Amino acid sequence: MAPHERTTAELDLIWLRPNRARRGPKPTLSREQITQTAIELADSEGLDAVSMRRIAARLGAGATSLYWHVVSKDDLYELMVDEVIGEIELPERSGDWQADLRGIAESTHAVLMRHRWLVLLGIQPGLGPKTQRYGQTALGALEGLGLDVASRTNILAAVNNYLFGFIHREIAWEQLRQRSGLTNKQWTSRLRHYLHGASADDPLLATQIEARLRLATHESFEFGLDCLLQGIAAHATRK
Repeated sequence: MAPHERTTAELDLIWLRPNRARRGPKPTLSREQITQTAIELADSEGLDAVSMRRIAARLGAGATSLYWHVVSKDDLYELMVDEVIGEIELPERSGDWQADLRGIAESTHAVLMRHRWLVLLGIQPGLGPKTQRYGQTALGALEGLGLDVASRTNILAAVNNYLFGFIHREIAWEQLRQRSGLTNKQWTSRLRHYLHGASADDPLLATQIEARLRLATHESFEFGLDCLLQGIAAHATRK
């Protein structure tokens, strides 16, 4: 087989493969158990901690037995992403597309904050059943705009890009604080001390810096979301 050639099994999406079970005296593992354990590892120790060996150790199984259910780490990541997307609370359609889309965005942000590692995997095509349900619900919320499916899909992509970008900012800000070795209170105190000195030399710069310090707050998130929703509304009106 040439290096660039792959078997049919390797090219299959995990969603096209049945959930396999093995016979034996002990309860068999499942994709759900493996996926949940992987998520717990990622939540507690970061994405780099996720490995078949670590998962197997937590489940009291051999690492090779996991490959019966999950062929590769790419498969595992797909399962993890779909499971986390399934945690997002999807509001009932109210007929107000802005309120519905805001609710979806805020619920998504809350879940991404609980599972920050997800943004490191990037925005994926999302072919899992829970991700598809999320996408269909979000598309349905935009039906009142009178736009075609392609346009509504692009709108959702813009919202997802905003969500992932904002989470990256929050993560970067928190990591900067952690690298300093300071507590939140100490970190804030140091920044305030810097601003006090800067305001005497360059008041405009100090004002700009103080505004930047609030860019990872909930208020900043809502402001950006407001701008995005208003832009979507203006775009739909032009159609």
